[in-house]
Amino acid sequence: MKITKIEPIVLQFKLDGHQQFAYSQAWYDTRTIMIVRVDTDEGISGWGEAFGPAFVHKSIIDHVYAPKIIGMDPFDSAVIWEKLYNSLEDHGRKGAVVEAISAIDIALWDIKGKALNKPVYQLLGGAHRDYVVPYATGLYHRISDDEVGEIVDEARGYVNQGFRGVKLKIGFDLETDEKKIYAVRKAVGDDVALMTDANHAYNAMTATKIGRVMEECNVTWFEEPVPPEDIDGYLEVRHNLTVPIAGGEAEFTKYGYYNLINQRALDILQMDNCVMGGLTEYFHVVPLAAVKNIQCCPHIWGSAIAVRAGMQAAFAQPNFPNKLFPDDVWLELDRTANIFREELSLNPLKMKNGRIYKPTEPGLGIEINEELIKKYRVG
Repeated sequence: MKITKIEPIVLQFKLDGHQQFAYSQAWYDTRTIMIVRVDTDEGISGWGEAFGPAFVHKSIIDHVYAPKIIGMDPFDSAVIWEKLYNSLEDHGRKGAVVEAISAIDIALWDIKGKALNKPVYQLLGGAHRDYVVPYATGLYHRISDDEVGEIVDEARGYVNQGFRGVKLKIGFDLETDEKKIYAVRKAVGDDVALMTDANHAYNAMTATKIGRVMEECNVTWFEEPVPPEDIDGYLEVRHNLTVPIAGGEAEFTKYGYYNLINQRALDILQMDNCVMGGLTEYFHVVPLAAVKNIQCCPHIWGSAIAVRAGMQAAFAQPNFPNKLFPDDVWLELDRTANIFREELSLNPLKMKNGRIYKPTEPGLGIEINEELIKKYRVG
């Protein structure tokens, strides 16, 4: 089997006013993603996705990566990964160049699974669990006369839909963040997991201060309390609080994760397949985390392709620490308005009794809506 074509595709749609939202670093008024289709001479195609600056990803793939691997065997995915990484190692060991590798790598795993008629998790060694537990990522900042009240209603809605956990976006100002945390915990009750995500908006001092509120409210984890470069800040916050500290979505490759893991800067490692180097690199980092008994929970943001890639990783990663009744693995499901998450797949995921069960479809298990791509393609 040979790769015959690599096609990066940018999709974009404008959010209506009521759909727009913000996290601590930026407003979202448009959803823009870069997906990639990799074709082979045997008629099998695979799909992947990169998270980040979509037009930059497309340019890197078109002008640098695609010409290097046309004609190669998609089953040589590890060889391809090293070839692409080494080609720009002197110019970018993190950021968009690795994100672009991620998209290609995910597509190659999709091809391999389809060719062998096996789900990707089986190619990665098999499923360590029969189901994963999705949690709702929402509760973003919006312009409102009663923002806290609307967030409370939103959180209750997720619980009514069957979600066992919700993630609240914070990092705006301490007073508002405190009100939101108390209000959401009261609204969802003690039996629903509450995660918080500051998207690295605090320093160690302010993160510790708001973390005291989280301790009172039995928060499941405190995500990205400080900037990703500030490992000392992570260590300080983790030392000061009893709330588990999560992060890692803004890190890249085994080289970047080594320091986070080796210094035990985190309790929960959140790698994103569409950022950190794809499924190949995800499973180079998992053993490093296992050595330190640091839990892994995939970070997922993007289209239905990103969700499927994260889900395959969640099933394939082992339990650590191992025990008779292992902890459930959480699966992030973004709930903000995103037509590419909801309609790009012709066979959407289904949650049953608060769980998503092990898929059986080959590859990533996604049937792509080609008409949607035609409608929203840009550039």
